Amino acid sequence: MNKFPSIVMALGVITALQGCDKPIIEPRQKVQLVEVTTVQLAEDSARLSFPAVAVAADKSSLSFRLQGEVTKVTVRPGDQVVAGQLLAQLDPTYYRLEVDDAKAEYAIADSQYRRSAKLVDQGYIAPSQFDELKAQRRIAKARLDIAQLNLSFTELKAPFSGIISHVPIQQFENVQVGQQVMNIHSSTTVDIQLQAPDIIYSKSSATEIEDSKPGAKIITADGHEYDAHLKEFTTEPDPEVGSFVITLTMPMPADRFILDGMAVEVRADAQKLKIYKQDEPFIPFEAIINEDGDDLNLTQKFVWVVNSDNTVSKRLIVTEKVVNNGVRLSAGLTVGEKVVIAGGNRLREGQSVKILDKSKINSTNITEAGQ
Repeated sequence: MNKFPSIVMALGVITALQGCDKPIIEPRQKVQLVEVTTVQLAEDSARLSFPAVAVAADKSSLSFRLQGEVTKVTVRPGDQVVAGQLLAQLDPTYYRLEVDDAKAEYAIADSQYRRSAKLVDQGYIAPSQFDELKAQRRIAKARLDIAQLNLSFTELKAPFSGIISHVPIQQFENVQVGQQVMNIHSSTTVDIQLQAPDIIYSKSSATEIEDSKPGAKIITADGHEYDAHLKEFTTEPDPEVGSFVITLTMPMPADRFILDGMAVEVRADAQKLKIYKQDEPFIPFEAIINEDGDDLNLTQKFVWVVNSDNTVSKRLIVTEKVVNNGVRLSAGLTVGEKVVIAGGNRLREGQSVKILDKSKINSTNITEAGQ
């Protein structure tokens, strides 16, 4: 019987047993390089921004109180006018004749009244006859006043200082009573209307908003900024868009006109509107993660927290409203904790990390590094 294979196998077993006495060398664990931020309280008030449109604070559609032919139109769209300035005029011929006729009738009635006043004292006419003459004088005076008033209605004058925005009629055109002749806008103030989400109403009462006097900045298309304040707001949403309408008001700028229909931007202090609280922590959006296997639920949001030993732990957080510089937190993190904002896509629970020194390495060059 050949014993050579048995001897070889025996030597192999002995060699294997001797190898068991050597220590097992584990591979080095890689350390992930990450960028972190410290959870802190909001120090600055967040700014809300809304698209808005300018609306004339005082806007009137002007018309004549009489019918007739337009003989004069003294303004054009875009003209500035002052209160009492003549804007248009009807042919006054008929109404002047009415005034002349009423003046003549009043002159006769007044003359008869004055003569009879002396005669009634002397007993030459009865008191009842004098009362009749007195009444006729009053009627004649009323007719004269009406005729003069109608004559004044042939002139259309500016009810307030402003800007003419629309003139749909032309000279020699016949107009009817109440027919639109032109539009005028106020040149001293301007309103700004915006559609705001229900968050503003759900966080603040009307009294709180008025007491806090939330200021707003109006930004025009060319970048100019102006201060505005709250004028009024609706308490029912617009049925078409589901948002609320807020109206701001401001003085008309001295260097330009903000006209009806112009698009502007409104920036408001969210803290004064009770939407953003200064005593609540916040984190940037980059800190929030959603890994494979996480529940896709709006309430299930996680972050990587860097522990004191430079290991990471995945933690559930509860977020509030989004603000310009991040998201507010109501639970899950405390001020001073460090959370990963870059380099966390390959992290796992308990993994060691190395915090990036931003002064030496740009955050866009985050890669895995061996310790």
